[in-house]
Amino acid sequence: MVFLKSLLRTPCRNLFFRASFLKASGCIGKNTTRNMSVHLFNEADHAELYQKYRPTYGPELAEKIVTFVREKLKTTPLDQAVDIGCGSGQSTVILAPHFQRVTGIDVSESQVAIAAAQNKLSNVQYRVGGAEHIPLPDSSVDLVTCGTSAHWFDFPKFHKELDRVLRPLGCLAIYCYSINYLSYKDVTQELNRIFDEFYFGPIHDYWHEKRWHVDDKYQRIPMPYEGYVRDDSMTIEMDYTLPGYIGYLSTWSSYREYCKRNPDDKGAILQNLQQRLYEATKTTKPPEEVIIHASYPVVLLMARKPHEEQTSS
Repeated sequence: MVFLKSLLRTPCRNLFFRASFLKASGCIGKNTTRNMSVHLFNEADHAELYQKYRPTYGPELAEKIVTFVREKLKTTPLDQAVDIGCGSGQSTVILAPHFQRVTGIDVSESQVAIAAAQNKLSNVQYRVGGAEHIPLPDSSVDLVTCGTSAHWFDFPKFHKELDRVLRPLGCLAIYCYSINYLSYKDVTQELNRIFDEFYFGPIHDYWHEKRWHVDDKYQRIPMPYEGYVRDDSMTIEMDYTLPGYIGYLSTWSSYREYCKRNPDDKGAILQNLQQRLYEATKTTKPPEEVIIHASYPVVLLMARKPHEEQTSS
C-alpha cells in the first residue's frame, strides 16, 4: 500500500516512467510468492519475458562451431544437432542452416511451448527433456550444444548421456555470455557503476549456487573429453530502451528468487534501478526513447568425442 500511495502522489512525468517499468518487468500483477520450481525458468510469464528480452547469439557463433565439427566429420550436409537447455530457442535456430535436423530440448514445458509457437523452420523441433536424460537414440547426433545452460547440469550424468548420443567424432559446444558492459554517450562509467552496485549488491545473494560458473566465465566447468578448445573472441552487442533493459534483468533467475523471498518489494528494486540509470543519462527524453548499448562477452568451449570407444570423465 505504501508503494501504491507513493505512486499515486508521483508527478505525471514519473508516472510515465513507472508505467514503462511495470510493462517491462512483468513483476506487478504476477503471483510472485508461489514456490519456484527446481526448474528455474518454468513459469509461463517468465518464458515469455525470456523470449522477448534475452540476448540472441549470432551466426558467427554457429559458424565457429560448425567449422570445428567439420574438421573431422566430413558428411555433407551434417545430420543432427541437439541444443540442450534451449530455453525459447535463441541459440537453437542459428544451427538450422547447417544441419538436416535440429532439436531443442529444455526441462521447462513453458519454454518449449514458446519456442515451438515461434518456430518457422521445418528442420527444427522442440522437445521437453533434460541434459541428464536426452530423449534421442544412441550414436545419433553430430553436435550437442548448450547455450548459457551447462552450469545448471549434473555434470557426471550429463557427460554419460552425451557420450551415449554422440556418434564417434561428434562434438560438444558449450557457450555462455557473461555480465554486460553498458555504454551511453559520455556517462558510460556512471552507468556501469550503478549496474555493479545492483549486481554485486542486493540481488547477488539470490543466484543459485551453480551460477558462479558464469561469473567465472566457464574457466572451471568440467569438460568430458581431452583437448578441448576455448574461444573468448566474440561478444553479443545489444541496443535496449531503458524499459527493455529492465525487462532483460527481470528474466534473471536471481530476480525471480528475490521476488519470491521479498513479495512486498513488488518490483521496486528494478524500478529504482531504472530510475537511477535514467537520471544518469541526463536526458529529457522519455525512457522508451533512451537507447543504451550492452556488450556481453561470450565464451565458447568445444570438445570432440574420440573415434575409438572412450568413457567420458
